[in-house]
Amino acid sequence: MGMKVEDGAAQATLALLQLAKELADNAFGQAEEATVREVFMRLCYETDARMDTEPGRELTVTRH
Repeated sequence: MGMKVEDGAAQATLALLQLAKELADNAFGQAEEATVREVFMRLCYETDARMDTEPGRELTVTRH
């Protein structure tokens, strides 16, 4: 079974959410949900802004 577009979008969203949780926890220890949400929203904004200003660039999610 092939990956659907929705599955790719869901995976990208989940990856950004996990990154937001890691960043918030690293910065604040056990981060509150509201903090993680704010970090997630900022990551989404930055990703959207990057896609708008860099035509032809694809989002690649990596884990370090």
